[in-house]
Amino acid sequence: MEYIELSSLKGFLGECDKAILDDINKEKVTYPKGSFTPWNSKKIKETNKKLLKNISGTANVYAIFIADKGSNEYQLKYIGQSNSKGARTRLTNHLIKKGEKTGAKLSKVIDHIQADGSIKISWISITPESLRHYVEEELIQRHKKTLDWNNHGKKKT
Repeated sequence: MEYIELSSLKGFLGECDKAILDDINKEKVTYPKGSFTPWNSKKIKETNKKLLKNISGTANVYAIFIADKGSNEYQLKYIGQSNSKGARTRLTNHLIKKGEKTGAKLSKVIDHIQADGSIKISWISITPESLRHYVEEELIQRHKKTLDWNNHGKKKT
């Protein structure tokens, strides 16, 4: 079967892309001095308590951006999705502390923060929730050249 309203869906995807990339929607993740050598996930989580609360129930597609030491130029590195109920936990896995079996990007985050880089995240809420898979996959395709941290969702060309 072929979906005949593809232009409408592509328009929606464009709105999602614009929102997730907009600087106004990017929030800095704070890693206080002394909390990352050794990595102190409890202190980092407490410092970012408000940010994590804002994510809870409001995010189901998210992006991670990094900037090198001394730079304010943030590059998109990762796009992911989770159901909105699990978004806070999923982003915590990527940014602060993860379980052994997750595919989280925490090791890349730790390396970047220990090199004095900085991290921002942005997120959007997709309704209906099931549409988040499509949005994630299509955004990964649009930005695959810069998404060094994404393995999943990259189609072979």
